[in-house]
Amino acid sequence: MTTITETAETAVRNPRELISPDLFNTLVERVRKEYVKVARWYAELMVEQMLCFLATTASYDPSSPPAGIAPDGMVFMHLTPSEEIDDAYHAFLDLTKDYRETCEGLTGGRFIDHVPVSNSDIVSGRSVALTVAAMRNAGWPVDERFWATGVSCCTDICQGRVATI
Repeated sequence: MTTITETAETAVRNPRELISPDLFNTLVERVRKEYVKVARWYAELMVEQMLCFLATTASYDPSSPPAGIAPDGMVFMHLTPSEEIDDAYHAFLDLTKDYRETCEGLTGGRFIDHVPVSNSDIVSGRSVALTVAAMRNAGWPVDERFWATGVSCCTDICQGRVATI
């Protein structure tokens, strides 16, 4: 007797498919020249992770997050970019037309705002942990180098930021 066991595998999605190669290259160069002085390969990874974050935000409902992804004690259920990803996010926000068109494509016509917020879930890193769990849940690759510190953008100098629809 032969037993066949099927395993379900979720394919990891490719964030580069969310925008054109030209826009991807433009974002990478903006990150390198206007935000952080890093090698091209590192800026590419930053932009990829930002796109994963943005796509996750587009399909995420903070009033009804997927079961089991929120860290213990979490009250604030919005997604938050890490400090590193925030630079790539701002590079994209600066390209308003391209950013708006990408948001509309990801959300079916809505805009994703980048809103200043400060609270204990952002400062503690729980919001970044939620973001990483939501990205994985949505099938996006997570590069721990950009998320491992648990530090949300701007927590030490001003406020965190969240993306909301």
